[in-house]
Amino acid sequence: MDGTTGTVQRVFSQPLRPLGVTVGVLLVVATFAAIASTPWQTYASMSAAIIQMIAAVLMGVIGIGLAYISWAADA
Repeated sequence: MDGTTGTVQRVFSQPLRPLGVTVGVLLVVATFAAIASTPWQTYASMSAAIIQMIAAVLMGVIGIGLAYISWAADA
């Protein structure tokens, strides 16, 4: 066999794995979008921009963690 059947069976045995990886990647992309929006130029106070940057970094960490845990769940 070429291993395709094993891969398909593994995906069907853990149906939330693709969802976890997709949501994790989406959170990382949203992190880059939040940083690219340059909040330090759009907010009147620097504290609001700092809070948004901290939240964006935490969102990225959560996204990377979720994608990693979902991807490596059966490894």
